[in-house]
Amino acid sequence: MRVTIIGSGYVGLVAGVCFAQMGNNVICLDVDSKKIDKLKQGIIPIYEPGLESMVLENHKQGNLCFTTDKAQALGNAEVIFIAVGTPMGEDGSADLRYVCAVAEDIG
Repeated sequence: MRVTIIGSGYVGLVAGVCFAQMGNNVICLDVDSKKIDKLKQGIIPIYEPGLESMVLENHKQGNLCFTTDKAQALGNAEVIFIAVGTPMGEDGSADLRYVCAVAEDIG
């Protein structure tokens, strides 16, 4: 399956790596070009036991890639997961503006 994960933080990166480990072709999309460049070099921005070796293995095998190119990431996706930040709003609820912006981009 061709999976796109939008957001390469704690949730998106871990989910993407797990989907790739299961044999899916995964593209992790992020607006942060520095983060994407580091991921392409095998530099993992978060710590999760076993994550680094899984990223390196799946990236080497071609099951996992990283990009800032929306067209590339969304063009052939069969499944798209939105894993962007939801900071706390002024009233304590989740601020969904980033999720909504991504949903509009996908639409």
